[in-house]
Amino acid sequence: MALSESYTQKFNAVPAYFDALLDAKPPERFSVKFLENLGFTSTNDRLFINILKDLGFLNRDGGPQPRYFEFLDRTRSKQVVATGIREAFGDLFALNIRANELSVEDVRNKLRTLYAGKKTDVVIDRVAKTFKALCEYADFSASSPLLTDGSAATVPDDRERTSTNSDAVIR
Repeated sequence: MALSESYTQKFNAVPAYFDALLDAKPPERFSVKFLENLGFTSTNDRLFINILKDLGFLNRDGGPQPRYFEFLDRTRSKQVVATGIREAFGDLFALNIRANELSVEDVRNKLRTLYAGKKTDVVIDRVAKTFKALCEYADFSASSPLLTDGSAATVPDDRERTSTNSDAVIR
């Protein structure tokens, strides 16, 4: 599985980062200079490059990957981000297939367990807040969680439950 360690300190800027990518021509190599040309000149903005790598948008050298180009389709961009989040935080989604719906505090607690003492509380807090900011931008409605064998998981919907003799039956 996977568990991203990348974070940003500018959680509220996550939508602006993605919107800027949608409005820009993809670079041959995504660099600090490219990010600055998009208007993100703070040293804290540079952290977003590692997030893009973890989401599968960029390779280790900063070259755009197929997911980056899929993201450019504005009708699917937020769903593409959701797919990247599911992969980058696979261990978290293995604990809860609806991890994207957890509160920051719940994410923080799950990450403490998953990192098993290898990260400080400051780092865990930043990763949790970055995760939530990414999830708030992403569209998980069409992104089915995957099981370890690669098949789609089904999540029971409360609307599909009926009550029979006080026992809930899922159809």
